Amino acid sequence: MLAVGAFYALYAAAAMAVDGAQGLIARPGSWWRTAGRGLLGLSLPPLVAAGLVYGGITWVARLRPAAWGVRPAPESLRGAARGLVWGIGLAVVTVVLCLAGGAKVLVQPAPQESYWAVVAPLAVGLVLAAVLEELLFRGFPLARLADGVGPIVASVMLTVGFVAAHGANPSVSGVGLANIGLASLLLSAAFFARGGLATAVGLHLGWNAGLVLGADAPVSGLRFGLPALEFTPGPRPWWTGGTFGPEGGLAATLVLGAALAWWVRAGAAGWQQRGSEEGV
Repeated sequence: MLAVGAFYALYAAAAMAVDGAQGLIARPGSWWRTAGRGLLGLSLPPLVAAGLVYGGITWVARLRPAAWGVRPAPESLRGAARGLVWGIGLAVVTVVLCLAGGAKVLVQPAPQESYWAVVAPLAVGLVLAAVLEELLFRGFPLARLADGVGPIVASVMLTVGFVAAHGANPSVSGVGLANIGLASLLLSAAFFARGGLATAVGLHLGWNAGLVLGADAPVSGLRFGLPALEFTPGPRPWWTGGTFGPEGGLAATLVLGAALAWWVRAGAAGWQQRGSEEGV
C-alpha cells in the first residue's frame, strides 16, 4: 500500500511539473493543443510524467518491467492484438445494440474538414490516452496490490479510483459510472491474462477507437465531432446512453458484463501461470 501511495504521489508531482512545462511551450489555441480535438495536448504531458515515474522505479527499486505486467515482446504483441480485436468487437456489438434501440449513425458530407485530417491525430491521442490510463490504473499499482491482497481485491480497489477519475465527465450518470466500473474490472482481468499490460492497453484502445472512429459516439461523455459522422442516441437514453455515449446505457452494461465473465476466466488462468512461473 505504501509503495502504491508513493507511486501516485510521485506521479502527481511529475504531472504538475510536466503540464507546467507544456504551458510554457504550447500556448492555448496552438495546433498541439487543438489537434486530435485536443486529446494530444491533454494526454501526452501526464503520459510523460507516468514514464518518468516508471523510469524512476526501474532505476531506484531495480524492478524489472515484468513486475508491472510487461511480458516478452512476442507475448505482448499477441496480447495487444487480441485485446484490440476484442475491444473493437465489443464496441461494434454495443453500437449495433444501440442502433436496435433507436440510435442512429448519420453519414453526411463534411466540406469544411477532411475526415482523415481529424482522425489521424485523434487516433494517436487515443493510443496515448489508453497507455496512460493503463499505466495509472493497471501496471505497477495493480501488480503491486495484487501481490499483497490478491487480484480480485486489488482490481476492486483500483476500480474505485478509475470510476472517481471519470466522475466529473460531461453528462455522467449512475449507469455510466457503473459501466465504467465494469470496464475497469474487465481491463484488470485482461491485465492478468496472457499478454499482461499490452493486452489491457489493446482492449482499452479498441473499445475507445471502435466507438469514436467507427461511429463518432461519445466516450465517457467526451465527444470529438468527427467530420462526416454523427451519433445520435435516439429516444431511449436508458438503453443507448444519451449524451454520455453508449457507456451510459444498459446496452453497454450487457456487453461489458458478458465480456467480464469471459475475461475473468482468462485472467485467473494467467494469474495461476504467473504464480507457477515465479514459484508462488
